Order: sequence, then C-alpha cells, then structure tokens
Amino acid sequence: MPTRRERKKQETRTKIFTAAMKLFQERGYDATTIDMIAEHADVARGTVFLHFPTKEAILAHWGQEPLEEVIERRSEWDRPDLTCEQKIMEIFEIAMTTNRENLPLVRIFIKSSLNTPSAVIQGDIRSLRNLFADILEAGQERGVLRESIDPIIAGNMIENIYLHAVNDWVLAEGQWPIEEIFQTKIHYLFNGLNA
Repeated sequence: MPTRRERKKQETRTKIFTAAMKLFQERGYDATTIDMIAEHADVARGTVFLHFPTKEAILAHWGQEPLEEVIERRSEWDRPDLTCEQKIMEIFEIAMTTNRENLPLVRIFIKSSLNTPSAVIQGDIRSLRNLFADILEAGQERGVLRESIDPIIAGNMIENIYLHAVNDWVLAEGQWPIEEIFQTKIHYLFNGLNA
C-alpha cells in the first residue's frame, strides 16, 4: 500500500496532467505554457517540472494510455487459440477504443508529436514495438513464423503501420476506415506480397 507521501505525490501528478490535458484541448498544445499549467493545477511552476521535466513529457504520458489499456486487458488478446496476426488485431482494437474515446486528445498528440518527435521518444511508445516483437518471437518459438525474421524489426514495422493508420484516422477526423486499412496492411505483412 502506498504511503501518504506517495499518494500525495501521485495526486499532484494527476492534477498537473489533468490541467495540462484540459488546456491542450482548449488552447492547443503550442499555445499552452508551463506557467498556464501550473496556474490551472494550482501548483508552483517548479512542481510541474518535478513531475514532468518538459511539456513534451506530459504529452508523452498521455500517449501511454492506449498501451496501458492493452496491457491491462492482456487476457483478451494473449490467448493460445489466436494466431499472431489475430493477437495484433486484438491489440489494435483495444488501443483504438481508447483513441475513439479521446479523439481531441489523440489529434493533439499526433499533431504535436509530428512537430515535436521527442514527445513520442520521451514516452515509451517503443513498448508497443516490444509487445509486437514478443508476439512474433512466441510465434517463432511455436514454429508458425520464420526464424529468419528479426522480431524487433518486424515489431517496429507493425508499430509504424499502427501509428500511420492512427495519423490518417485523425487527419480524417475519425471518418476513415481504420480497422479495414490496418487489417489489410497487417494481412499483407503476414502473408507477404509474393504470388
């Protein structure tokens, strides 16, 4: 059980994060300053920096929400009756549930991460790549995927397909057949393009 001090620290971090997300939505990421976040959260400017060293770190923290949801719901996608391709599609569907519920924030995250790639780098979006790589490596161990593939490189490819699909979905204001496109791209990846 967390100590009183740990709980207070987490409450302050949550307050800062919530204030920042509200301001990002209302004013836009670029127009929001650390001073505005501190004032809105009713904390000192230095307190913001104690919890988030940069504005990009706040944004990167939000970018972890879909991944956390995927990890929490592991029992839904990490089942022995699913193929590697099906597991990846299940992960995609879980992540998109969070994205659909938060389209305005996803829009800010995508736009800001394109303008400030360090927002994605500071976050641990690479964990998504590693999650995909773990699925592929398990497929190799079961003998259903070629041993010659590098699971990290292939996991990175799947992550790029996901991020590109989400970007296109955001640009289309959520009115784009993201599931169909993602599934088609993943199917091509798993089945190859050879005749």
